[in-house]
Amino acid sequence: MDIRVLGPVQVLAGDRPVRVSGPRQERVLAALVLDAGRVVPVSRLVEVVWDGDPPATAVRQVRNVTSALRRALVAAGFPDDVLTATGPGFVLNPPDSDLARFERHAAAEEYREALACWRGPALAGVTSHALAGEVARLEEKRLTILEAHLSRAGDIAELTAAVAQHPLREGLAALLIQALWRQGRTADALLTYRRTRDRLAAELGVEPGPALRALHARIQRDGSACYLPYRTPDFTGRRRELDLVLGALHGGNVVLVHGMAGVGKTALAVHAAHRAASRFPDGQLFVDLHGYSPGRDPLDPAAALSSLLLQVGVPAPQHPGSLDDRAALWRARTSGRALLVLLDNAAGAHHLLPLLPGSPSVAVLATSRRRLTAVDGAVPVPLDVLPETDAAALFTAVSGRRDHGVARLCGGLPLAIRIAASRVRHQPGRAAERLAGRRSRLRELRTTDRDIAAAFALSYRDLGEPQRYLFRVLGIHPGPLVTPDAAAALTGLPDTERLLDDLCDAHLLSRPHPDGYTFHDLLAEYARDLVRPGEARAARDRLLGYYRDGGDTEWHVRERPNLRAVAEFALAQRCEVHAWRIADHAAQFLRVRGHRDDFVAVARAGFAAAERLGDTEALLRSLDNLANAQWDSGDLDAAMTTTRRRLRLAVDDPAAQASALSRIGTLHGMRGDYRTAITYYRQALDVPADERLTALVLGNLSHAQEILGDFADALTSISQARDLRERTDDRHGSVLSDAQYAHVLSRLGRTRDAVGTASEAVARAVRLGYPFGEAWARTDLADVLLAANRPAEAREHAGRARDLLMHLDHPLLLAMAANSLGDAHHALGETALARECYGLARETATRVGYRRERERAERGLARDLGDTGVTDRGRRRRRR
Repeated sequence: MDIRVLGPVQVLAGDRPVRVSGPRQERVLAALVLDAGRVVPVSRLVEVVWDGDPPATAVRQVRNVTSALRRALVAAGFPDDVLTATGPGFVLNPPDSDLARFERHAAAEEYREALACWRGPALAGVTSHALAGEVARLEEKRLTILEAHLSRAGDIAELTAAVAQHPLREGLAALLIQALWRQGRTADALLTYRRTRDRLAAELGVEPGPALRALHARIQRDGSACYLPYRTPDFTGRRRELDLVLGALHGGNVVLVHGMAGVGKTALAVHAAHRAASRFPDGQLFVDLHGYSPGRDPLDPAAALSSLLLQVGVPAPQHPGSLDDRAALWRARTSGRALLVLLDNAAGAHHLLPLLPGSPSVAVLATSRRRLTAVDGAVPVPLDVLPETDAAALFTAVSGRRDHGVARLCGGLPLAIRIAASRVRHQPGRAAERLAGRRSRLRELRTTDRDIAAAFALSYRDLGEPQRYLFRVLGIHPGPLVTPDAAAALTGLPDTERLLDDLCDAHLLSRPHPDGYTFHDLLAEYARDLVRPGEARAARDRLLGYYRDGGDTEWHVRERPNLRAVAEFALAQRCEVHAWRIADHAAQFLRVRGHRDDFVAVARAGFAAAERLGDTEALLRSLDNLANAQWDSGDLDAAMTTTRRRLRLAVDDPAAQASALSRIGTLHGMRGDYRTAITYYRQALDVPADERLTALVLGNLSHAQEILGDFADALTSISQARDLRERTDDRHGSVLSDAQYAHVLSRLGRTRDAVGTASEAVARAVRLGYPFGEAWARTDLADVLLAANRPAEAREHAGRARDLLMHLDHPLLLAMAANSLGDAHHALGETALARECYGLARETATRVGYRRERERAERGLARDLGDTGVTDRGRRRRRR
């Protein structure tokens, strides 16, 4: 027995419809169902039937209609008390109705089932103005449930259809925009917003509401905030575990997926994270902690925090040095934000605990091979092998063929199933039958107690010998990305890229990036177990020879993820000559590109190798790299110690002597002792050296002379430096010399010449693709423009310099650019922005020990807000 009002009004006795006689009876039934279980006054029924214009006999007619309705319902099999007269009206007590079912499902958050109760517009065909409010209320509730369902499902096709049907519904539009954005379709998301805004303006004359405008602004400001890895389309099974994760994944919770190697922890976590993404509109973050990545150490918690801070928009120069301070900044920056953090492959609780945000708005999803019971309050989700049905379904999804027992013989282990299915998919003819018939091989997988190594062997033994050899030696590569050239060096074989693709087809290798290939951590370990001692040594020597020789800029860009690992690997293998030479060219590239952490590590590895060798040339070059690393990191005391050691060692190397003397002078200048700095610069100039180095020293000397007010001498020194750099075609050096020359001209009152020279230096740096020089020249140009009372232009150049330096992660020059930008904002009366810039400059300069820029920032912060002074004329910087 059922009464339906979510669509045309209908009464059913089983599958048989019960006839409702006429529109009056239909209206009365509708009113009674809408208030089922409650007394509906006769006056209300009169209003519903006649819409405010009843006849004198209306009450008697309503009672007659109600009595006839009751008789029809009882005759159809409804209970005798289905409709009773009570006091001033009537009560309907139906056994069930689509409206009651809808309400139950909605209360239980069973949104799909609730929406299935609807067959069309509520009370379709019932024309009663008195019921219009109820119809509107029901439609609003349906749309609210639809939004809740679509926010959970996140299906773009459903959302697109819903928005097309309800184009003025901002909640649905927001869900579609957010779903498009989360899938990286930013352009489509912005287009949907514009269409919604235009429709609202055209039809209602209004702008979108605050929530929709805020979402639009966040997309424009942040772009895509989803850092989750790619979600495999053939993810199969795991419904119970997926429900556990999704049910527990809300703000403040830590959900831990744990299980054996190869069981699919990461696949489940990534799939769940994508499913839950819409609940966390402020972003979804990801870090691979490499807890069990063979050949590389687990990612240090401080490095993991640095990656997370970058993902929430904190530039690298603002990352504190200590683990505790980074963790505190991470907690502060995530407080109150609706974020999902996926931490993959944790080694242990100690690996995970520093990364937990602590805010009730942030959810953490982690994976590990351990249970990590020391993570208090974590919701554990254990993962076992797949049940037989799901295992067979996974095999079919990957291979495109029906499973004939292969999945069962793989022990239900997802990684083993994928390897076997890959062979079937790519083998022509009766490959599936042949593979299924080789039962001894698959039984070996079972008899080894589902050992993952046996699963790898199943695919390995089906490879040709060139592919097998490549697989074995690839395990030697210590880096996270194997480029085709590095693989060719490992093997010494032609056509290596084709062999690499063969391994990808067998799921023994993957290619997530166009520049190279990656091993699953366990596959790399298995490959190393297989490699033979003789071929391992030969492959290692070829690989280190490849990296020792280096390459051009493009080569370094491709190999950048590996440079640190390879240098440290060479050192660990006691191949010191390779180690220091790899470190030497890698350090120079990593420094220019702003990869400070890798630069520091490579410089240390190169120095350790050179020290073992005791080779003077190696030590002089490695000490130079190490001092650069210490300098860029702001460890000026260590840089001074290292440079003095280099000076003592350079007794037979005039160029190294001059370079070391110049650096010592610059370090004294950083501490504010410019007269001592000039003494060292003059000593450096007394040492015979090549013209490029002489030009560098003259530039440093000019800077110190300018600081001390010796403008004529400063102009002479920088003019000599410019001539030398032009003669030696040192285009990068010329950018820096011209910028300094412009600054000295400005101090001498030659403003027009200064602006022209600094502007040309900026333009030349841009043409050369020299971002460091561009930032340097823009900072100088900003100061020159400030002196010329052109603060708006100064603000533009200083702001661009600051942005470049934050990307380059160069704290010394960043402090100067931030101060110059603060001066420009102050000159324009933009007090709050000026203080923000001075704060950044002070924090950066304090961290790296740059006394002059710290004092300059403090003067800016302390400056009276009414002061209209433009710039600190006494400011200048270090030169190297």
